[in-house]
Amino acid sequence: MKIKYLAAVVISLASLGLTQRADAILEMTYNNGSSQSSANLFGTVIPGTQSGGQVDRDVLMTNQLVSMTLGQQGTFIVNGDSGLYSRSFNSFGTPPAAIAAGAVPVTGILDGTTPVTVNLGTGFTYLVAAYDGPNGSVAVFNVAGLTGSVDLYRYAKRDGLTGNLIGSNVAAQGFFKMTGWTLLNPTGAVPDGGTTVMLLGAALGGLGMARRFLKI
Repeated sequence: MKIKYLAAVVISLASLGLTQRADAILEMTYNNGSSQSSANLFGTVIPGTQSGGQVDRDVLMTNQLVSMTLGQQGTFIVNGDSGLYSRSFNSFGTPPAAIAAGAVPVTGILDGTTPVTVNLGTGFTYLVAAYDGPNGSVAVFNVAGLTGSVDLYRYAKRDGLTGNLIGSNVAAQGFFKMTGWTLLNPTGAVPDGGTTVMLLGAALGGLGMARRFLKI
């Protein structure tokens, strides 16, 4: 009976490491001056596409970034609107095309002094945050592999035309409030196969040691 309980405990502890959780607020720096971008940032758009429904335009902007190379920056017309697109220097392997199926859009963000919390549910690939329409900007994050909740800045402003966005949770001159966010490409947060095997091996090894200890 003790072995069964130990097995349950060891496997439960191992499962905690199967997915990565984001604890800090997601930053929006495209280039910190050394060709490095904030973790999880997929790219930025200034000012962002305004035409069409929220999900459709977020899919189009994300796919424009998907089509670009690491660190590439340029002005593109997407769905009739011109914007500066900045693909981050972060490599996410071969990122999939964004799709509208299963998207979760949210609007009606209120003024406040705290971050905007997004519940990732069972997992998505992209998180798109838009700030104040034609006067603002868009940040696209790759959140594949993350579960639980992540935080976004409630306000943002452009850092000139660098492609960098500066976030704040307090309204100030030059900062624009988030108008909405969209989760794209539900994934179920399937963990990396190699990591899974390693953690399960550690769990089974720990169980074996526990059995030997109980026999002594």
